[in-house]
Amino acid sequence: MTISNPGDNQKATIVHVLNGLAFGGNENLCLQLLQHSPPNVNKILIYLDPQRQDMLQLFEQVPNLLILEQPYQRDQRVKFVWSLARTLKKLQPQAILIYPFGVHLFVSLAARLAQIPTIAVRAGNPVPDEPSMQSKWKILVILSRLLGTPIHPCSHAVQQTFRALTTLPRGSFPIPNGCDVSEIAARANISRENCPARSVQVIGMVARLNKIKDHETLIQAFALVHGKFPKTQLWLIGDGEEKEHLQNLTNHLNLQEAITFWGNRKDIPELLGQMDVYVFSTTQNEGFGIALAEAMAASLPIVATNVPACHEVLGDGEGGLLIPPKAPMELAEALEKLLCSPEERTYWRQRAYKYAVTHHGIQQCAKKWYKILLNEKI
Repeated sequence: MTISNPGDNQKATIVHVLNGLAFGGNENLCLQLLQHSPPNVNKILIYLDPQRQDMLQLFEQVPNLLILEQPYQRDQRVKFVWSLARTLKKLQPQAILIYPFGVHLFVSLAARLAQIPTIAVRAGNPVPDEPSMQSKWKILVILSRLLGTPIHPCSHAVQQTFRALTTLPRGSFPIPNGCDVSEIAARANISRENCPARSVQVIGMVARLNKIKDHETLIQAFALVHGKFPKTQLWLIGDGEEKEHLQNLTNHLNLQEAITFWGNRKDIPELLGQMDVYVFSTTQNEGFGIALAEAMAASLPIVATNVPACHEVLGDGEGGLLIPPKAPMELAEALEKLLCSPEERTYWRQRAYKYAVTHHGIQQCAKKWYKILLNEKI
């Protein structure tokens, strides 16, 4: 690997480490933190999976960002650690922020070998429910403690699941996710204003199609809603391993003409601007739900599952309606309530946007991260 000068030697160099550059929560957060880095920082991105480059062009648009590939393979972990340590030695960063939890142990070890002063890792998901996985995660936390690597969960809800396992490393505390509220709002509003008049009402959800989310309950609820409101559509934006199952469920319920699977998209704010109601149907394993904050920034009335992460993001229901998990009837009733009343939608739109501005701006989030990485007082 050939490494050019990372930038101005008078600035602090910070390395961000991602598993890959596919569309996802870690990748979106990393991109925004790079876009909102202080002017006194040299930015470097290292990604570990060369097969996942969906967002590469977006990262390449970040000014003065050096992007490096450092392949990671499970059966060559020792080689990876030494190779990454050599790379970090050449870069001489002041700090390293690691996004993939689990793999962070090997990156942390490399960083210790390279004598990097500040190491931090983000935890984007709560501890799994399965006892075998809990034992594994407990070991990960203990080893993080031994390496002196603070863990920063994305929410207080996630932190509580870690604390239930064992003592977190010194310096660990939650840093909630953020989004660019003003940009999302502007793009969504332009899309909304340019939307031609229509009789169809759109319900939407943006999320990976995986088992952490609960699209199945949403589709079941939408079947009930669509029976009463035939001029409704459901947009599912995202991709993942559950796509085939969810498409089969859609076909089984004869909703092929009413449900659209958009896949991964780069124009999320514009699509949010075309929606009438936003739903975030998920499980107890939800970590934060940055898409939920983005929907709030887009001034959408929101219905979300009442799990700890959504409860926290919506401020105990201040920014949106909360319904019980795995409850298609209750979800359908909440959706019908919003679809029937323009006044109700306007009321919840205003509350969602106000809460997003106050609590979920990327500026607040980035400020906290860079204070840690630059070893400044928070």
